Formats: sequence, structure tokens, C-alpha cells
Amino acid sequence: MTRTIFEIIFLIEILYLAFHYYKLFKNVVKIRRETKISIGHNNKKLERAVRAHGNFCETSPIIIILNFILYFNNLLFFAVLSLLFLAIGRTIHSFAVSDINEDINDRRKGMKFTIYSLFIAIIGIIFYIIKLIYYSLQAHINTTFLPQNFFIM
Repeated sequence: MTRTIFEIIFLIEILYLAFHYYKLFKNVVKIRRETKISIGHNNKKLERAVRAHGNFCETSPIIIILNFILYFNNLLFFAVLSLLFLAIGRTIHSFAVSDINEDINDRRKGMKFTIYSLFIAIIGIIFYIIKLIYYSLQAHINTTFLPQNFFIM
């Protein structure tokens, strides 16, 4: 039952991040249409929207890939926690960057949550590596080896 709940939360977080990406993308398109600027960003509001979208695109993929590694290796606790921090961090950061009257503390908070998300994913991967090594050694120790010349007369 717990696994199912973690999987549902994980997938909801992935959906949230996808919709957040789409929202940032639509914001850039909307402002480009309003200002009639197709290339570049000669407008502060457009520049901030482009950077909010760009920051999301630059930081999220590697963390999401790490979380999929955790997910497919049944380390859902780490994956869910890491994605939760990523979703919170990217949301706070994108709202702070998008605002012309930017609150630098919100931006920093968003960056911290994003970095914490990366650290949680890294800790989960390290935990998985240690688990692999441990079980590999256990299998090696607990395996009985018959001598090669056992049946020689």
C-alpha cells in the first residue's frame, strides 16, 4: 500500500513539473506576442520570463533523471522527497525571477530547495550503490563453492 501511495505522489509531482514547465513556456509565448518580439528580449518583463523558463530547463532535467533512476530501483522515498523539493524550489524560484520587483530572498530560497533536491537524489543513488555492494558481498560470502576436483578418483 505504501509503495502505491509513493508511486502516485511521484507521478503527481512529475505531472506538476510538466505543467509548471508548460506554464513558463506559455508565459514566454504570451509576452512575445504582446510585445511583438520574436527573437531576443528587448523588454525587462520578457527577459525575466525567458530566464525563469531557462532556469527551469537548465536545472530540472538532471535531477529528474536521477529521480527516475531512484524510482526504477525501488527507492521511492528518496525519489518522492527529492521531487517534492524540486517542485517547491523551481516554483518559488520561477515566481521570484519572473517578477520585475524581484525578492532576492525568494530566489535564494528557490535555489536552496533545488540544491537540496539534488543532494537528496545523490544521497539516494549513493545509498543504492552501497546496497548493491553489500548484497553482492553477502551473495559472495554465502555461496558455497565446491572444489573443482571434487569427483576425481
